[in-house]
Amino acid sequence: MTPARLARLVLEDLRRNRTHLGLASIGIVVGIAAFTFFLALGAGVKRVVLGEIFPIDKLEVVPKTLDVDLGPLKMGLGADDLDQAAVERLRAIPGVRGAYPKMKLTVPAIATGGEKLLGRPFATELVADGIDPALVAGDVAPGYEFRDFEDPADPRNTAARVPCTADTACPAHQYCEDLPKGAPLTTPRVCLPYIPVLISNHLHELYNGSIARAHGLPRINPEFAIGITGKLWFGESMISKATGTPIRRRGMLVGFSARAMTIGATLPIGYVKRMNVAFGGPEAATRYHSVLLEVDKDRITAVAGAVSAAGFSLEDTGAERAGLMIAVFMLVFGLIGATIVGIAAVNIMHTFFMIIYERKREIGILRAVGASRADIRRLILGEAAAVGLATGTLGVGTALAFARLCDFVSARWLPDFPYKPASYFSFSPALVGAALGFAVLFCLVGAFFPARRAAALDPAAVLSAP
Repeated sequence: MTPARLARLVLEDLRRNRTHLGLASIGIVVGIAAFTFFLALGAGVKRVVLGEIFPIDKLEVVPKTLDVDLGPLKMGLGADDLDQAAVERLRAIPGVRGAYPKMKLTVPAIATGGEKLLGRPFATELVADGIDPALVAGDVAPGYEFRDFEDPADPRNTAARVPCTADTACPAHQYCEDLPKGAPLTTPRVCLPYIPVLISNHLHELYNGSIARAHGLPRINPEFAIGITGKLWFGESMISKATGTPIRRRGMLVGFSARAMTIGATLPIGYVKRMNVAFGGPEAATRYHSVLLEVDKDRITAVAGAVSAAGFSLEDTGAERAGLMIAVFMLVFGLIGATIVGIAAVNIMHTFFMIIYERKREIGILRAVGASRADIRRLILGEAAAVGLATGTLGVGTALAFARLCDFVSARWLPDFPYKPASYFSFSPALVGAALGFAVLFCLVGAFFPARRAAALDPAAVLSAP
């Protein structure tokens, strides 16, 4: 039997038995819809959780310490910093694409400003980290730079400072330096570059989703927030009395980054080093508090083991637990969908047995005019494959429709919350292909034994039966 003839027979048989097959296929549609819907939901949640909240290709290494629980307090015994030699050891681990030291700002500091953005001034204790600018090069807004503009070793910083009396006399992204406290107004001043600042995506989402609503503040649009400035007062504090001569500078927001510290500001590490040295001594420039590793995703487990073997610890970001919970979620609902489809496959089998019983004389005639047993098997399995493809497509379409409905309800009626996505689902081509293949496979499995029975019919016995 030619493929064209076989295809015509398959279509004709499907048309004649569309009611029986349609009813039998409802379970396949429901199962594939559930299977696709929940796996797409899991993939979408995984994209947000492990891509934005807990980036899984970033490992933060900290010194290994022994924590002693003292009731309300916890004391860490052991070194609390890393040196350059430790950074190089970590960089040499196979699977590590880059090692970037991070240094906490150990100087009391205050940040003030925000009038233009929030409509009212604010002042807060400044918590900050210093990081290597190379780590966040892709997160800086166009037209801005995130680098140490005052590093004397950088040839880009050799130009003489422009004298000034007001900010308007300075080049772009520079300001007329603030006078030290108590200095005469006639003290000469020069233009200084703003200290570039990065804010974490998490802090931005937390502000828009919770803080702004709680305090009646406007939500921040990241595109319009870029370029806002504020004063950074190093060596001053609202909590305790600081020692030393305060250093007054200004900062400018140049971008949002998943690599920035979660709560606080992130600065180029050169600025943090100089401030720590100014208020803590020269040795402060050699002490890193952690090292961020960029790791190949398929080598994360091996790198984590090598870090532990080298005598270091990994900062617990919650990524491992979050990934495990998402995997369990996807497994459970995937099995539920597979179970529904499996039960529907039994119904498909029963339906094909019934159809074969009703068509046994027709099958006998096909055998009598030259159709082989293999032709009969291909005919039945072809019908099953067509049913699987149709029901799989309908199931995927149903899942997609429900997903769009959920996204619409979320966007229309749910309040904003941190990391609220535009869509909770991720329908990848691989998932859609797997769902369609799954539907076809189970229909073929359901039709396998009916196809064998149809092929085994004796045409003489069938045609001579009353």
